[in-house]
This record gives sequence, C-alpha cells and structure tokens, in this order.
Amino acid sequence: MAKIINILDESIVKEQVSVGEDIISFNDRPFVDILDYIYADSLDSVQLEVIGADGQKRVEQVRKESDFYTLGLEFDDSIEITPKECHNNCIFCFVEQLPKNLRQTLYVRDDDYRLSFISGSYITCTNLQEEDIQRILDYKLSPLYVSVHATDADIRKRILGVKAMDNQLDIIKRLTDGGIRIHAQVVLVEGINDKAILTKTLDDLWQANVATVAIVPVGLTRFREGLYDISPISEELAKYTVKQVEEYNIEHEFFSYCSDELYQIAKMELPSYEYYNGFEQIENGVGLIVKFLYELEEALESAPRSCIKNVGIFTGLSAVDTMEKAKQMIENKWGTVNVNIYPVKNEFFGETVTVTGLVTATDIIKSYGDNKFDEDYLIVPSVMLKEFETVFLDNKSIDDLSKALNREIVVCEPNGDELLYAIIDGDYIYD
Repeated sequence: MAKIINILDESIVKEQVSVGEDIISFNDRPFVDILDYIYADSLDSVQLEVIGADGQKRVEQVRKESDFYTLGLEFDDSIEITPKECHNNCIFCFVEQLPKNLRQTLYVRDDDYRLSFISGSYITCTNLQEEDIQRILDYKLSPLYVSVHATDADIRKRILGVKAMDNQLDIIKRLTDGGIRIHAQVVLVEGINDKAILTKTLDDLWQANVATVAIVPVGLTRFREGLYDISPISEELAKYTVKQVEEYNIEHEFFSYCSDELYQIAKMELPSYEYYNGFEQIENGVGLIVKFLYELEEALESAPRSCIKNVGIFTGLSAVDTMEKAKQMIENKWGTVNVNIYPVKNEFFGETVTVTGLVTATDIIKSYGDNKFDEDYLIVPSVMLKEFETVFLDNKSIDDLSKALNREIVVCEPNGDELLYAIIDGDYIYD
C-alpha cells in the first residue's frame, strides 16, 4: 500500500483517485514496491483497489486506449526498494574485505532480484521465495544476473559458506523456461571451482539455457585477516582457464567468456571485437578493453582535424597497457595533443587490487600529491566514483582531489569515444 502524493496532468485516472488516497493493489496483486506500479502502468486494463479519505475501500477499473496513456501517479517513499540482504557467507565476499569508515552503502550485502533487474547486480537465488519467483515470471523481469560459482553441490556450499543444499539450478531452469534471460558469473578460486568443476558448471548452465557466463578472477584485498585462506589466481591457472573457455566456445558459441583481467593475468592477447557478440557481460569486465579501443578508433576517424591539448589520465595498474595504446592512437592523430598516463598503485585495498574501479582519491594523492602538473586538466574515469555522484570509495570527493592536486578534474565515462570527447573538449575544427 502506498499514498498518492501527486497526480500528473496526463493521468487517465485523475477523475477517479485523489492525492492523499492509498492504493492497496493492482489487479488484486498487493502494492509492494515501484515494480508493481511500473507493471500495472504497462497493462491495457488495470483494477485499482483504493482507500479513500473516508477510510472506505473501493475498486476503480481503468482501461487504456493506447500505450501512450499512463496512470500518471506519484507515491510516497514507501514504494522505494529497500535491498534484501544476503544471508550467505561467501569465502571471497568483498564486503568482508573492506576497511572501516567507508561509505555505509558499501557495507550492504544486497542479494535482491529487483536490483538485479534494475541495475544488473548479481544475486545468488538463495533467498528467493516462491512468491518472488512467480513475480519474476509474471512481470517478465528480464534479464537477471546470477552468481553461480559452481553447480557441484558440495563445492557450491563451500563457496557460499552455507550448510544447507539449495536449488539454484532448478530455479534458473524454471526462470529460463519462463522466458527470463539469465546472465551468470563464476568467481574463479584456484583449487576450488576451476578446471573440471568449471567445465561441469558450464555444461549445467548451457543445459539450463543460460544466456552467457562470465568467469572472473577472485578479488582479494589486504583486509583478509581471519578470513578463508585464498590465493590470487596464478598465471598458470589463468592461461589454462582462458584456453579452456575459448575451446568450450567452439561448440557453444557466444556463451562463456573470461574477463579481461583473467587475460591480463594470463598475459594473453584478447579476442577480437566480434568474439563478444554484443558485450552482454561488459559490466563484469568482459570485453571492456576491446570495446574501449574499438570505440576510440571509430571516434578518431570522425574527429576534428585539429586539436591542441595537454591532459593527464589516472588509471589502475591493470589498465596501463590499454591507456598507453590509447595515448599512442590519440597522439598519432594530432601532433599537438599530449596525453600523460598516471598509473595508481592501490595501497588502500592492497597491491593485489589493480582494477581502475577500485582506485581511491587517497592513493592518487599519495602517488601524485607532490607533482607540479602542467596539464590543462586531469581526467578521472567515472568507474572510480559512486554511481551518479562524485565521491570515491574512500569518501573523498572530486573537489577534494582537485584541491589536493591543484588542478581541474574532468570525470569521463570509461568509453573510447567519451575519452576522446573529454580530451578535445570544445576544440572542434571540422573539415
């Protein structure tokens, strides 16, 4: 149930309901959160159960004449999604590896199918109830993103840190049979879910009609005292896994992918642009480098014929080679553009953490706080920041960084074309 706080002018129910009234249900389905309203608003015919100002219940029937019509209602905060928490105890849980005094939201261990649908976060399915599964099927909440790690029951329990057997694979099959597209991930832990166990996992997920599977190396910070003993993925296992997955894809095309980081650990060349078939696992770092360089090359072909700039770019250690290639491509286009790459060693989380998305302002300042920058401005990839905000993982802001380095900071999306636009920034001189 939620209270109406505003009715839009274009609402088709503005003559039937009023501000201050409560909506109990849509088509006899209880009004729980925003997804119920979004689904109801998509239907041609909707029955609203309403509690009026007099406290009496009534039913209003609404029929939409076309897709352009809307219920046009706004509600109080009670319909906002409060994340369901994870009840597992995964041996590599990243939240358990965080230091104290970071943003409070970083310590929330969410495991919520609604957030999986809305924002692409991964769920384990271990807390799904029957009504959740039915809601996913009824509302066609697709795609969903599922952390599998292993389909072998004993290995899966070991990884999740639970005692009871769960039925994740059965749930996945039920969802895919119902038309839900599933993207899965396997966090690879050496000696636990690799090699033959990984092959079994891929086979089972293929049979369950999962759309794609990403294999990513386990992430370990320096804050693991008292936690499960895990070693970083070795170069040997990374090479074995990359070859294993690429061979698997010969007969299971566009199904399973190793993350860019796994290729980097293996010191192997990344596949072609076409290999990734739409980059559906891009948020998992799958094909990110290939797509970035492809976009940059395309953008350079239609770029201005002249540009004069001197800029610096901060990056995590694992992306240095990629950024050096980007630097060369850009400087080859214009002899009057200078791009300086500033690699940042991650001391905040530990030197085994090399991805750009976990770079903090603290480490940037520690590495380059004494520099006398002469660049026009410095570029920070948006993956270092909280989504839709300008705050790093260590709670420092872009303004804090700008003051510490005494230079303007430009935030850039991690795309090749966006990087180019951030560099030329207004110096458009077209042919």
